[in-house]
Amino acid sequence: MLGTKWPRSVRAVRILGLAALGAFGAACTGQAQESLPSYGARADQVSVSGISSGAYMAVQFATAFSSQVSGVGATAGGPYYCAGTDASKDFNLRRVIRRCMQGDPAYGVEPITDEYMQKLYKATESFAGAGRIDQITTLKQQKVWLFHGYNDGIVKQAAMDRLYEFYSHYVSPQQIFYKNDLNAGHAQISASCGSNASQCNTCPTTGGDFINQCQDRPAGLGTYDAVGAMLQHIYGALKPRAAASGKFVSFRQDEFTRGNRDQTYPRLISMGNTGYAYVPASCNAGPGCRVHIAFHGCLQSADAVGDAFYRNGGYNEWADQNSIIVLYPQTTNSLPTFWSPMNPMGCWDWWGYNDLFDSDGRYATKAGLQIAAVKRMLDRLTTGAVAPAPASLPPFGTPAGFTAADASHEQIDLRWQAVAGAASYRIERATQPGGPYGAAVSTASTSFVDRGLQPATTYYYRLQAVAAGGSTSAASPEISRTTGPKPPPCDPYFSLLLNRPVTKNNLPTSATCD
Repeated sequence: MLGTKWPRSVRAVRILGLAALGAFGAACTGQAQESLPSYGARADQVSVSGISSGAYMAVQFATAFSSQVSGVGATAGGPYYCAGTDASKDFNLRRVIRRCMQGDPAYGVEPITDEYMQKLYKATESFAGAGRIDQITTLKQQKVWLFHGYNDGIVKQAAMDRLYEFYSHYVSPQQIFYKNDLNAGHAQISASCGSNASQCNTCPTTGGDFINQCQDRPAGLGTYDAVGAMLQHIYGALKPRAAASGKFVSFRQDEFTRGNRDQTYPRLISMGNTGYAYVPASCNAGPGCRVHIAFHGCLQSADAVGDAFYRNGGYNEWADQNSIIVLYPQTTNSLPTFWSPMNPMGCWDWWGYNDLFDSDGRYATKAGLQIAAVKRMLDRLTTGAVAPAPASLPPFGTPAGFTAADASHEQIDLRWQAVAGAASYRIERATQPGGPYGAAVSTASTSFVDRGLQPATTYYYRLQAVAAGGSTSAASPEISRTTGPKPPPCDPYFSLLLNRPVTKNNLPTSATCD
């Protein structure tokens, strides 16, 4: 059976490689000599993010280890376990492309139906019940940040919408921010693009190193800092980004692949020989830093694009100012042999290419060969952690730092600083300055995603702290934010064979939506 279906699998896996980002790179044959140090980082302050195949991997990792991951960011991905066992068990990669990406006219579309979503929920809960991933109760605590550009024809918005739905099934919608109103192509959105944005593509582009610079909307807000928006959605207000002055650590990944069924060499599971970490000076000096794991997309590994992703992806400038170690694990391309999987474009394993002889969904669980390797890297970084001193909060009163930090055309992301003695926080909204204010909402968190809003509309907010006995602080000064304009109708497509944007009829095009 494997022999008769292998050629189609080879062709389809090549397509999956192009799918999450595309230009072919040779595998790195050298090995870093340094071992990844232990920094005593905080195991309770871990977050993850990724683009495309990296988005799928970030969601898998965050779901598998939800008790340790406090937040997740995903750009151009889809719901957890979207591929199921279609590729690993049935060798049906075409179905994975049709369902979980949906952008190539040559393959058509198999919608992610409500019935299929129920299967994904059932699988997630079955994995949790069997201890193959952490319990669902810890998944519910995560902060989630999602991004999709409306010029992305590789992973269509329908797949990303189902990821939003997946998280909404388990996580309160007030914890999920979904930015989907920018004219971005399929790319990591970065504000670290050098002078004149020379190190990034223009926003609608799909190609190159797949790192784009975009302007926020409404017009006049300037460059959209996706990483800053994501990290602050997860962690709360951070110090402003600044020039990175920490150090890059290159380390041997084979230390962390050894537990994978006695496989010593990273290439055996399509991981690169060398991984990278960005370490701020404050983290090099002592314990207590946070950790963020950034998963590149297909053909964004160091083998393919050099240092473009781990230097220009937008993470380090925020990490430096806020004591966050950024871990950049790496894949590599591999060709099918008896000892290595078919992954010629260096994608993360989100469809089971490491599971051809173990087709029960292992790739998406704690036992997934790549997930387990990255978890060992995280464990190394957090070895020697010291329990932090209890946070000193301002006395009960009006919360400081109340801001409408981000917005899409139908959501506004609110955040503020905690105060001592607050059991909850009370938010009121109006559509004109000074009110009248509508019914208040309450949350125990220090953030709130207001959703179901109208495009191109200004909303006004005020905030109070509420004590356990019901007494309230004075209201905050009123703040406001205008939602973005409604995105235009846009139906982009991308030919994985031609490696370029096409029309719905599979004809080459350079047209994009403004």
